[in-house]
Amino acid sequence: MPTCQKCGTEWTWKQSIKASWKFSGSMRCPHCGASQYATPKSRQRMTFINWLVLLPLLITAIIDIPLLYTIVLMVVLFAIGLSLIPKMMELSSERKPLW
Repeated sequence: MPTCQKCGTEWTWKQSIKASWKFSGSMRCPHCGASQYATPKSRQRMTFINWLVLLPLLITAIIDIPLLYTIVLMVVLFAIGLSLIPKMMELSSERKPLW
């Protein structure tokens, strides 16, 4: 789970998921209010997980799989990704470039 770099408090799963959906990049620590940013390494990992959700669409284009199976597989991968994102998120007190 992510840990605030300023106060050292570990975020809960719910706080981590809520913070990961922010588009601004800055996440506020729920305990001390300090701005926290996802590290480039963790952003790359989270992006990879998000792309895995779309993998069944590629498989469906190559192999003729029924649409229902594709949708079910995407929902399952989404649930797995949602559970993994907080575990892979690392925080930093300063914004760093992705590359």
